[in-house]
Amino acid sequence: MSNIKMYLKKNMTGFIYVLLGSILLAFGTAIFLTNLEINAGGLSGLGIVIQKIINHSTGSNTKIIDFFVLGLTWVFWFIGLIFIGKDFALKTLLSSILFPLFLSLFYRIDIFNSWSESISGIANGAAPTPGNYLLCALFGGTFIGAGVALTFIGGGSTGGVDVLIFLMEKHLRIKESVACFLIDGVIVLFGIIVFAIYRENLIPSLCGMLSAFITALMIEHVYIGNQTSYQVDIISDKWEEISRFAQDELERGATIIRAEGGYKGDPRVILRIVFDKRQYKLIRRYIAKVDPKAFVTFTQTNAVYGEGFKKNSKE
Repeated sequence: MSNIKMYLKKNMTGFIYVLLGSILLAFGTAIFLTNLEINAGGLSGLGIVIQKIINHSTGSNTKIIDFFVLGLTWVFWFIGLIFIGKDFALKTLLSSILFPLFLSLFYRIDIFNSWSESISGIANGAAPTPGNYLLCALFGGTFIGAGVALTFIGGGSTGGVDVLIFLMEKHLRIKESVACFLIDGVIVLFGIIVFAIYRENLIPSLCGMLSAFITALMIEHVYIGNQTSYQVDIISDKWEEISRFAQDELERGATIIRAEGGYKGDPRVILRIVFDKRQYKLIRRYIAKVDPKAFVTFTQTNAVYGEGFKKNSKE
């Protein structure tokens, strides 16, 4: 029992991020995209296309997007379990339950349907305008991107094609935002082809491309930006003073690298400090204050592991 409590306490913050991310993703999908059939990629976008194919073939108006998402979410969960690992699958388990659940709630409950129809401009049988499509694409992409990013920060994923995104990042070294845009782009292209074959309005598909782009930007800003750290290399006669500032004021360690000047062969000291983005202006201003002639290079990093930063793990 104590081990379970320790595990829950240790991972509670991650669980909260995954919960919020699942809610935002489901809300953005159901409220802004489904009624106008805006295909922004992901399992929901694929579900919109499959629903269109089924309804066109049968002449019905069946709502199957949430059931489609539920089924494929669990298929991809097992893929993640096999190819990424048990820890990842465990963290993804929560969102694999929550996202389809919240999607069905927002997709099928009357009050949320009323919201969606009002925002989409189709309430009381009205026809949506290009402005409705654009508005829903922008807000849908924003909510979906924020939701995906929060689940990534929580150490899990929203399931579905996010498993493919993690696999591409792990094996192909493709950034999460880029992998997301590539996968969503393929799904959006598939939707464009289907809608063109059925001679349907292509505005939803075109707005889907915009929504997918907004989603990728949100992941880049919220997830990648949240992890950003900097490494600075400083060549200065005042390196000892700068090192003390880093340790006393920033609470960051410094590494001293003995070097030799390339022109005259003079001995030099390169002071290397790693810090988070909130401390960037502090250290840059301090260096400019104590030694305006210092030679300084800043390098942006996407992840730093070790004391004072993220804990090293097998994930």
